[in-house]
Amino acid sequence: MLQYSIDKKRQVMKKIDHKLFINTLKERGITQKAFANYAKISYDTVTGWKKKGKVPAYAMVIARDMAYRMKLDEHIKKQLQRKKKRDFIKVDGLHPSEQKHIEALFWGTNLTAGEIIEDAQKGDTSTIKSLKENLPKSLYSKISDIKVKHYD
Repeated sequence: MLQYSIDKKRQVMKKIDHKLFINTLKERGITQKAFANYAKISYDTVTGWKKKGKVPAYAMVIARDMAYRMKLDEHIKKQLQRKKKRDFIKVDGLHPSEQKHIEALFWGTNLTAGEIIEDAQKGDTSTIKSLKENLPKSLYSKISDIKVKHYD
């Protein structure tokens, strides 16, 4: 009786087509080796699924979770790099709110106020135009006198 119920459970367990699994991994840039390490499943087991042509449904859940976490890790890495960049560039002569105002003009570029000011001081015409059109005259006039310091 016990053997029958175990066999019944095995039949109920859902299986996914192996090609779908492999395509999912490829789309997300995940190798089978990396998947096996992440899922703590032996690599031989993962490659052995090809012979059967089917993959346990939980493998797809793990692959999606792995891809999500990889994107999240990349996002966090970018945020840390941006914070690190901010920590090593100091703009003397600007109030923090003025720095934020300048950075807001270039939202989405991840440029710091110091980098923007350096570009303007080097003569970058698009940066100068954007600053001139969007900053109050008093703040725009400060930019030419500002010293940007880098701390490495």
